[in-house]
Amino acid sequence: METTVADQQTLDAEIAAIKQVIAGLEHSQQNELPEEFIGLFRADAIWTTGHGKRLTGRDEISSFTHQVLPGAMEGSTAT
Repeated sequence: METTVADQQTLDAEIAAIKQVIAGLEHSQQNELPEEFIGLFRADAIWTTGHGKRLTGRDEISSFTHQVLPGAMEGSTAT
């Protein structure tokens, strides 16, 4: 096994990319935007909901999200 050490610039770029995905996730959930939310996932994604339901693949994630996201954020905030 070979280990690669990343320089600080690479680490900073990776952290910025992660923060961008999280910001998109928060925005799409807070504003109940299923298509924006689903767009964050690869076709072969695996997503576990906040209540522990495991969803496999963008199609399954999309179906579930379109059922639950509209109206889900009333009185709450995703962070």
